[in-house]
Amino acid sequence: MRIILLAGARPNLIKVAPLLPTFDRSGITAQVAFTGSREWALPTDEPGLVSLWGVTVPTPEWFLDIAEGTSAAQTSASLIALEQLLDAERPDAVLAVGDHDATLALAIAAAKRSIPIAHLEAGLRCGDLSVPEEVNRVLVSRLTALHLACDEASMGHLVAEGVDSDRVVLVGSVLAESVIRNAESVRDRDAAADYGLTRSGYVAASFHCPDNLEDRTRCRAIFDALGGLGMPVLMPDAHGVSNLLAAHGIHVDDPVRIVDGVPYRDMLAIVRDAAVVVTDSGGVQEEACMLGTPCVTVRRCTERVATLEAGANRLAGATPEAIASAVHEAMEGPRKWITPKRWDKAVSQRVVRALRRGISPLE
Repeated sequence: MRIILLAGARPNLIKVAPLLPTFDRSGITAQVAFTGSREWALPTDEPGLVSLWGVTVPTPEWFLDIAEGTSAAQTSASLIALEQLLDAERPDAVLAVGDHDATLALAIAAAKRSIPIAHLEAGLRCGDLSVPEEVNRVLVSRLTALHLACDEASMGHLVAEGVDSDRVVLVGSVLAESVIRNAESVRDRDAAADYGLTRSGYVAASFHCPDNLEDRTRCRAIFDALGGLGMPVLMPDAHGVSNLLAAHGIHVDDPVRIVDGVPYRDMLAIVRDAAVVVTDSGGVQEEACMLGTPCVTVRRCTERVATLEAGANRLAGATPEAIASAVHEAMEGPRKWITPKRWDKAVSQRVVRALRRGISPLE
C-alpha cells in the first residue's frame, strides 16, 4: 500500500513523527506532504532526516509552502496544491491528520478522485460549530472511509452520526505516543531555569484560538487573569500572540513573561515542570494530561473530552474570576490520574494494523 500523509502546520508534523518509522517497518509506503516551507527544516548529520522545531523527522517528500492567512485562504491554497499532487501521484489512500484547514482540503480533493481517506483523530467533537476546527472535523468525517479514533468518546460521536462501526478503530492518541517517546530525552532538562524559574513555581500558558485573542475584551480579561494569579507566568509565543496584544494596545508586564517560541522538547519540559497549565490549545491539553500537570482550558468547550474525564483538565470562562478559581482548583487537586485508554506507545502500531486490513471505499 502506498499512502500520502498530510501534515498541516507544526503540531501535526510533530504528532505523526512516531508513525513514520512504524510505516517503514510494516512495508507501507508513506510519503509526507507538509503544508509548511522547506526553509523551516534544518539539516541534520543523517541523510534523509531534517530537524523541525527540535524534532528529527524523515524529510517530507513535498513542502507545499502554504502561506499563513484566513481559513478560506489556507483551505483554497491547500486544495489547489493537493489536487495537483493527487493527480500526479495517485496514491492508494491518503491519511488526513487532525482538524487543520489543509486536512479538510485533502479530504475534498481525495474524495473527488475516489481515493480512500483515513482520518487520524477522527470523531473529536466539542459540539460548537462556531469553532472553525469543529466545522473541519464534521465535514472531514463525512468523507472518511476509515476513522482512526483517539478515545472512546470519539467513537461514540461517530456512531451517533451514522458512521458504520466497522469503519471506526480505536487506536489512541498519536500525540500521547509522541509525548511518551520524547519524555525520556527531556527527563533531566530544566527548560524553565533558562528563564530564572523553579520547578512547580510558575504557570505555563499557551494561547492561539482566535475566539480568545482577536476579541480585545476577552484577550484583556485573559491576560489580566494571568497577571493576577500570584505566580510567574511563562508563555512561549509560537502563535503571534505578541503581535495581537500590540494591535489591541494591551501591555503585558511581570509576572507574565512572553518569550520567543521554544523547541518542542523544551515546551514539553516547561509543561511538565509547571504548577499548572492555562491554555486554549487542544494539543497542550493532551500533553499536560500525559505529563502529569493539571490543566485549565479557557474555552466554552473542548474536543479533548478524555482529558476532562481523566480529571487532568477543567474548563474556565474568559474572566479573571473564572480563571483564578479554576487554577486554584487545579493546583489543589491531584497530579496523578489514569490516562485515557490506549494513550500509550503502541498507537502507531494500531494505525498500521488498521491500514493493512484495507480501506473499503465509501459507496
